[in-house]
Amino acid sequence: MNITKKAITDDIAFISSTLKQQDVAIPPFLSCAMPGLAVMLCMLIMPLLNLFSNLAYFQKYGLDLMARLDDLIPLLMFFIFGFFIFIGITSMRSKYLSLPIEIREQSLIVNLIRRKTMYYAGVWLGLNILTSIAVKLLTLSLMLSYTTQFASLLILWFIALADLGRYDLAVFSAVIKAWRDGDKLDPEQLKRLDI
Repeated sequence: MNITKKAITDDIAFISSTLKQQDVAIPPFLSCAMPGLAVMLCMLIMPLLNLFSNLAYFQKYGLDLMARLDDLIPLLMFFIFGFFIFIGITSMRSKYLSLPIEIREQSLIVNLIRRKTMYYAGVWLGLNILTSIAVKLLTLSLMLSYTTQFASLLILWFIALADLGRYDLAVFSAVIKAWRDGDKLDPEQLKRLDI
């Protein structure tokens, strides 16, 4: 998507003028926490499904079950890692939901960030589902599923940071911070900013 400096400047002026007229709304906790909780559960459910399907296979053919219990240790690590992701997503979602509906629906920058977030989340989920299916069908080591889940999340995180870093969102962040702090927002001053 090709976004010009003028489009960003106009969008920031729109956000500024809208924020001057609207009050902040504190969203309910559950609406903020549900996406983060879904990601955390997804991080645990996919490896658990593989683990228990492999345990049934090992029980059926009489292989060592105790060796499979070593797979529970990475699950604990994924729970802790998932909890930190849950906190981060909940925090970001609360900031998003505190924006007025006009901005969420009409802002170029907000829609860009939302669209990119959904794209990267979909790629991560699809990659992990495919890996889980491959591990189950090919009876590969569960460590492949764990490694793919962790590595794909880190790699996609850095790609998303680089992708979104192309857009200078510092002014947008400053407008939101000023609005939350109760400072005056003048659209004419924002148009003169060099972004």
